[in-house]
Amino acid sequence: MDVFIKICGICSEGDLEQISALKPDAIGFVQWPKSKRHIDPEQVGQWETPEGVKRIGVFVAPTEVELAHAAQHARLDVLQIHRASSGWKLDRELFQGLEIWSALKPDELYFAESGFPFDRYLLDSYDPKTVGGTGETCDWDKAKSLVQSLETPILLAGGLTPENVATAIRQVKPWGVDVSSGVEIEPGVKDLAKVKAFISAARGA
Repeated sequence: MDVFIKICGICSEGDLEQISALKPDAIGFVQWPKSKRHIDPEQVGQWETPEGVKRIGVFVAPTEVELAHAAQHARLDVLQIHRASSGWKLDRELFQGLEIWSALKPDELYFAESGFPFDRYLLDSYDPKTVGGTGETCDWDKAKSLVQSLETPILLAGGLTPENVATAIRQVKPWGVDVSSGVEIEPGVKDLAKVKAFISAARGA
């Protein structure tokens, strides 16, 4: 089975159209106002994506109201939660049909205590000032151990590039990979050649 590929931090309709044409499995839109890649859900909702490409909203310690608003207006398929508090919960009945992912650094997932049944885990590097797009890799050895020990599918993120993604996939064997800064000209502006190279390398790993 091919690895699942998510291209995150899309900030313009032009980037969205060109990247969608390359057929990644998912596109990510950052819904955290403090991010350089933030985009309003109402803006995202005006943009179209091809059938089969998941629309993922990226959130930081969100409230249920924030999630409901963004899910409706941005027409999201997945809610990706960063920095969820211990014991974080969400009323699944209110979000039927949506996948709920949790983004953590590997050490956090080792000791995660949340009883919430997340559909996927995303392993990322950590920066206290921002979320994602740091350009720093997470611990691949720990990530590999988690992939082997957990039944919940895991995506690998953090510092991935067209040059290292194939190695990361072979070493960690994740269910999916997620890239943002590794295929950018600058925060929020994608380099189409790098996106194409990343997808090709990931699919060929």
